Amino acid sequence: MRLPEDIARHLVARGELWESVPGLSGMRGTLALLRRNLSLSVAELAGQFTDDEWQMPRGVSFETLERASYFESFPQWLSGASHLSGDESVLERIATSVSPGDLARQSFASAKAALPPAVCYHTYEALRGKSIASPVVMTAEETCWRHEGARLSKLERGWAFTMREIVCLADSNETESVRQRGMAEATSFAASLGLSTRIDVATDPFFAPSARGKAVLQRVKSLKHELLFDYPDGRSLAIASFNNHELFFGDAFDISLADGSPAASACIAFGIERWVLAILMTYGVDQQDWPDALTRGTASIGVAQ
Repeated sequence: MRLPEDIARHLVARGELWESVPGLSGMRGTLALLRRNLSLSVAELAGQFTDDEWQMPRGVSFETLERASYFESFPQWLSGASHLSGDESVLERIATSVSPGDLARQSFASAKAALPPAVCYHTYEALRGKSIASPVVMTAEETCWRHEGARLSKLERGWAFTMREIVCLADSNETESVRQRGMAEATSFAASLGLSTRIDVATDPFFAPSARGKAVLQRVKSLKHELLFDYPDGRSLAIASFNNHELFFGDAFDISLADGSPAASACIAFGIERWVLAILMTYGVDQQDWPDALTRGTASIGVAQ
């Protein structure tokens, strides 16, 4: 019986997967090739929805997260972007210390920005205060950051991971139509790769007691679904999610339709490393056993097996 922990151990032993610190992984060889090809394949899927590809900022402002009610929803995940002080005396002490790494950690300034926990927040910030005359459907692939403490696990749950999102802002009928199409396309894509998956209603892991009512509402109204890959031991891995935000972000960021009413929004998200893990769980770690669509290119690392 293949388990994700066994897959990770094998890849570490083979020299294709390693961590700098828990939750921050590097890849090489055939594993890096698989991740690249899955990224390209998911980008092709997103291209069926839109040709509006965005490059997002590497950090997100605390104001944007505040406007998005992030701190009453998921503060347990957040990581900050900081830097060393420009004070020469501080830098001199660090440079001449017997343990400069430890002293540097203690000398960082307060975070000026957050590391983005999701792609979609950038979309709403970029469109803040604007009126959209026709539906906006965009896509982007970015590194996202969510620190889940003891739950961090190689490939399955990284501190930093790769997310491809498709975001739609339009009226409520259009956004729900895009979301439903996303579920169908993602399910079909998984099947084309030989993955056994299922769609299920889900809720977000809201943190604050005042926000937990949102989870009940999500489930009752079926606003969030996930594409699940089941492990042989009964656990499940969400490899994509499909979210209907209704008017929340349109209201929060003052994004309106041509008639002046708030825009509705929906997003479809693919966790690239989780798709990698689903492939490895299905076919094993040898490239020769993977679907042809995922073996484009070659990779050789010369590490003893």
